[in-house]
Amino acid sequence: MSKFRRITVIIVTALIALAMLSSAAFIAAESDHDCPGEGCEICCAISLCVNIFKSVTATFTAAAVFAFALYGIISAIGSLKLLTAAETPVSLKTKLLN
Repeated sequence: MSKFRRITVIIVTALIALAMLSSAAFIAAESDHDCPGEGCEICCAISLCVNIFKSVTATFTAAAVFAFALYGIISAIGSLKLLTAAETPVSLKTKLLN
């Protein structure tokens, strides 16, 4: 992996973590605000933060399931290759140096 790509991955990961942390802090700070009723800007912001949590959680869950399934498929294919490898006289051939 190139150095630029590594740095990019670290920066994107840090930004996602910062968004999650700031959303949680905002929800905690404004959870007991005096709501004037319909059209409350703070309630709209809180619902936006909750939507960020839901979308990021769903994205990471889907990525984890996909990675797990891909790993399972690759390991199953590797196991099948080992089971179906036939021993032939050429594969069993040894070099005689005497």
